[in-house]
Amino acid sequence: MRYKVLLITWACDLDDISEPGVSAIWARELARVHDITLFSVSKPERYGCVQEQFPSLTVIEWKDIRVPKALERFRAIAKPGYFIYYFKARFFLKKLVTEREFDIIHHLSPFSWRYPTPAVKLGIPLVRGPVAGGLKTPRNLSLAKRDSSFISRIFRNTDDLRIRYDAFLKASFFSTDICIFAAPYVAKILEKLPIKKSAIEIELGLADGKVRDNRKKRPYLGAFRLLFVGRITKTKGLQYAIRALERVKTTREIELVAIGDGDNLESCRQLARDLGLEEKIVFMGWQPNPRVLEEYDVADVFIFPSVREPTGGVLLEAISHGLPVITCAHGGPDYIIDDSCGIKVDAKNDEYLIEGLGCAIKQFVENPQLRIDMSRNALERAQEAFNWESKLKRLNEIYDEARRSHNI
Repeated sequence: MRYKVLLITWACDLDDISEPGVSAIWARELARVHDITLFSVSKPERYGCVQEQFPSLTVIEWKDIRVPKALERFRAIAKPGYFIYYFKARFFLKKLVTEREFDIIHHLSPFSWRYPTPAVKLGIPLVRGPVAGGLKTPRNLSLAKRDSSFISRIFRNTDDLRIRYDAFLKASFFSTDICIFAAPYVAKILEKLPIKKSAIEIELGLADGKVRDNRKKRPYLGAFRLLFVGRITKTKGLQYAIRALERVKTTREIELVAIGDGDNLESCRQLARDLGLEEKIVFMGWQPNPRVLEEYDVADVFIFPSVREPTGGVLLEAISHGLPVITCAHGGPDYIIDDSCGIKVDAKNDEYLIEGLGCAIKQFVENPQLRIDMSRNALERAQEAFNWESKLKRLNEIYDEARRSHNI
């Protein structure tokens, strides 16, 4: 069924690699199967980009508030202009739905559940999400503490209060026919909100042709190659992978390649020196995407022990290249990676995590067939669970269910 969809995004920009870019990909993909009216907000310096990038769609583009350059990071995290937008958009949408016909309203972003939708009580089936956020670092992980900004800590520390007492937030979820969660952990965080129905669908997806069978046709004769890709901060967990590598005793040489920059990079370099692993770990720093893709193609296993990962886009990249994964059983990775394509370690405490990662590495090194089987399964999971063709079919089912639920 092809629906007339009002797609609401806080930002939408194909030239952006963060939330605006993800929102733009959703708009592009949904427009393949539905008639989209795109209602978006752009940064002042990017105003007009939505009209330019989506000339075939009906576009309503507003401008976000302007802030000093020093506050750009604050705007990206806190979205102070959203609160003005909420009331203005509420009034605007009431008028819009009397002038145009819509089958579905899908409020896509911000992806954080902390922002109430202005599209409530308009008499049209409402879908919200995928929503994510609110994930906390497991308490007993001392090696991953004090990594977030002051603003981020304020948000996380007030989440419980907002879930209990924020009337706008409660009304927003109560009026939503189906709320899409980016991963099951979000349902646990929001269990006290009045949510009618829910579905699971991460905000990221794989384009056609992105899933490529680049598996090695024979066992790799050189060093067993582990790959880490991501910002090197405490919560991304590279320090855990390094400590785990030091404990693995095997006859085969193991090499860890780490791609990315971050404020914990120098600490990780020093840790490698302290543990005598300089010859086993290659710190490549930031690399352009084509170079990163080359490393996916020659790695044996992807290791990503992030302990506060809402989703985990690099995991999609890894499994789309047929890489088995070692990660944490927490947050987004716990959903993206299942037991068929990776080994997940509980982040109970520092020692348990390090020991578990080491055991997982050793399993892959000593059991080549395990890597081969999980490599095949990784490609299958990437194609079946995260390819956009598959996602669009599930989203159509969500839209159908939202319309049925709304009319009951």
